Amino acid sequence: MKVIHFTHGATDPLEGFGATGARFLPLADGIGDTHVSCMHLEKGARIAWPSRTHAAALLVVHGRITVTAHARIDIHAGMGCVFDKDESYSLTSEPGAIVLILESEELTPDARGISTPERIAGQTLPSDTVLT
Repeated sequence: MKVIHFTHGATDPLEGFGATGARFLPLADGIGDTHVSCMHLEKGARIAWPSRTHAAALLVVHGRITVTAHARIDIHAGMGCVFDKDESYSLTSEPGAIVLILESEELTPDARGISTPERIAGQTLPSDTVLT
């Protein structure tokens, strides 16, 4: 076993991609062209044109990001989105966020993970305030 560390202090500033307020750390590479990395986004961070050389899954583990692609959508902790290779998108984070990134030649979301009204009805996010 090898322990990996993806706290803020382990990351480096992300340069390029029209990025401001973003820090990045590669975590693992798979056989072929598969990569796992982590990104820390400061309050007000922006990435204007992320790399589109791979399909990518962005998994928010803390905070919130706003993704603009075909539409503009907020992605909270516990949520993610999957982009095809060459699919254009941008992202911002007003409150800040920690995002795990999975990249591969092709990614297909499992039907059980796709958000549908039936699957998410009544669910709450860790950031939601639940009144009892």
